[in-house]
Amino acid sequence: MFESILSGLAKAAPFLGAGAKLYAANEARRASNRQADLIREQASRDAAQRQRQNQRLLASQRARYSAAGVTLEGTPGLVLDETDSMAAQDISDIYYFGNQSANAARRSGRAGMIGGFLDASSSLLGGHDNWKDLGLFGSSQPSVGGGSFTSGSANRGQYYFRNRDNYLR
Repeated sequence: MFESILSGLAKAAPFLGAGAKLYAANEARRASNRQADLIREQASRDAAQRQRQNQRLLASQRARYSAAGVTLEGTPGLVLDETDSMAAQDISDIYYFGNQSANAARRSGRAGMIGGFLDASSSLLGGHDNWKDLGLFGSSQPSVGGGSFTSGSANRGQYYFRNRDNYLR
């Protein structure tokens, strides 16, 4: 009795393994998406902090010019404009690199999902012999003549290529 249960579990292992691989791949993708969201939030906070620093710097520059009795026209105005444009470029860079990092995290998650799908497919294909033994694809011998079937992973690919027309029907 226990042997038949263990035999059934062994034959169902590729299904369970494929399911586990798909679940793990999906969780990895979801984690990558959460990481991408956190990266974007951090970039937004960094940009806001840089904007506040810029406002303080500009206020300080204006106060110093005013304390020295200098008007904000001409060169002092150009200095203030240049300071502001440099800070705006810094803020733009923060957003740009934050988006690049977030996109890389999302791509990594997508690639992991594709890899997990391929691993799961491999598990399912690797369990093809077990499926036939469970009766999911008929008998364990090829139904159409012209090919021979021997069990073992080394011969599965050879069987497929000699009998690929049988699989494609």
